[in-house]
Amino acid sequence: MNRQKIPVESDAAVELNGYSEHKELILSFLAVFIPASLLLAFIFYAFSTQTEEYELQTTLIREEAALNSASELTSLLLEQKLSDLLVIAEGEILRNYIHDPNLKNWIRAAREFSLFARRKPKYFQIRYLDKSGMEMIRINSDGTSQEITPQSQMQNKGDRYYFKNAIKLEVGEIYISPLDLNMERGEIERPFKPTVRFATPVADGYGEKQGIVIINYTPSELLDRITDIFTSLRGDAVMLNSQGFWLHGVPDEQLWGFMHGNDETFAKQNPDVWSIANSSEKGSFFADDGVYIFKKAYPLVRQRLGTLENVDESIVPSPNRAEMRYWIYLSHISKNLIEDLTAKRMIVATITYLLLFLVTAVISVFFAKNSVQKKAAFRKLQLYATTDDLTGLANRRELDKVALREYKRATRFSRHLSVLMIDLDHFKTVNDNYGHNTGDWVLKHVADICANAIRGQDFLARYGGEEFTILLPESEINNAALLAQRICDEVAVKPYQDGTQVIAVTISVGVSDIEDGDDNVDDLMYRADKALYEAKKRGRNQVVICSAGIFISHLAMISE
Repeated sequence: MNRQKIPVESDAAVELNGYSEHKELILSFLAVFIPASLLLAFIFYAFSTQTEEYELQTTLIREEAALNSASELTSLLLEQKLSDLLVIAEGEILRNYIHDPNLKNWIRAAREFSLFARRKPKYFQIRYLDKSGMEMIRINSDGTSQEITPQSQMQNKGDRYYFKNAIKLEVGEIYISPLDLNMERGEIERPFKPTVRFATPVADGYGEKQGIVIINYTPSELLDRITDIFTSLRGDAVMLNSQGFWLHGVPDEQLWGFMHGNDETFAKQNPDVWSIANSSEKGSFFADDGVYIFKKAYPLVRQRLGTLENVDESIVPSPNRAEMRYWIYLSHISKNLIEDLTAKRMIVATITYLLLFLVTAVISVFFAKNSVQKKAAFRKLQLYATTDDLTGLANRRELDKVALREYKRATRFSRHLSVLMIDLDHFKTVNDNYGHNTGDWVLKHVADICANAIRGQDFLARYGGEEFTILLPESEINNAALLAQRICDEVAVKPYQDGTQVIAVTISVGVSDIEDGDDNVDDLMYRADKALYEAKKRGRNQVVICSAGIFISHLAMISE
């Protein structure tokens, strides 16, 4: 046998005892990583299923808030014009002109209108029409300069819808026209000038209705603000009048169709959508092509009129629903847009999930290594406590524990349990002649022979010094003696070889089996020890059996 380094402490020793640090690392990693990754996968699945709904709800809330802002802005800007109208209509200078329409009073009234237009640059026309619809005073304004129209250029507006509707009102009531384009001499003014008209009847000193005062207001500031709001929306937004014509948010050729004799409307293109939007104040609903959000806007909110100077709720007639003036702000979010929004969020979520997945893997490796290190340290402590450092066999402490367990099992089920006590003959001579290091290798050599000779269920331990013990469950004493003799013979014929130097060794063996009078395992071990002592007295390479207090040489039993 060639000399090798004695494995006092190694991972191989751990491996031989049924423990693999590499395998344990994998198992510990999976024990942490699998539950954590499953939890992440569940969270990701739940998030992904909710992403579209969450994105849609978030978008709906933003769209609704923006359309509500547009509606409130519309009402606020238009309501402020009512006070201005009443200031002009109830002015003393206009009443004087109505009472005495001479040139002097006309000039004074025209100048009053002109000054008012200068202070209010969004009013591009301020007029007084008599009860036949003829213009009596007219101020044109471009926002920077005002022009008093000569009497010779006045026009008769008696056939216009706004005059017909306004002249029917009682003195003190206000008429608000639809939002349309301004017309001059029967033609649409170019460039287009969106217009809302505010009108109210005026009376003479006797309370007799004499005509109307009318203000033409261009809501450019409103439309500009609406454009900004529409830009902030996710969907495609439009402004519609109460007949479903486009007022804002589409190409110019589609705008103001009712002014050009074009009967193409949003209502005709999308009858189902229009039916829902036109029948409710606000809301949102799903259609085949996406989601629609809408909000109606009124030129005035009657409940707020009391907060305006000189304006009372009672001065604005309560129209029936068919005549009610309103516009509809509507936003359409297509299915493709919803999918795009969801896809972006899903990409972010997927990247986040993968990063968390990697972080989980790293953390799992950290915990797994930490766990394996602790388990390895614990197993090594167990190994040190139960294993002989030199031979790698079980030590005396482990032998006592296993012997007691096997003894109890054998006595409970009335089975055989034999014990071999082995001692190297004259081992001190080996240490003295060859040194203790060589003596250690000799012990290891004998331990290897013993280990190779026994069965899988047998138990080999270093008892101490140069002594070994073998527990043989399910073996009666004669078979145990045969094994002992075989081991003796093999040790004798297989000397330890260190290079060219050969060291012959022999062993002696004591054999015992459980007997009826045994009180505990110590009785069994004691007889084996006594048999070994007797074998040592008889010389080298002896096997002695102790049975019923009698020591019998195995060779003698064979010869008999």
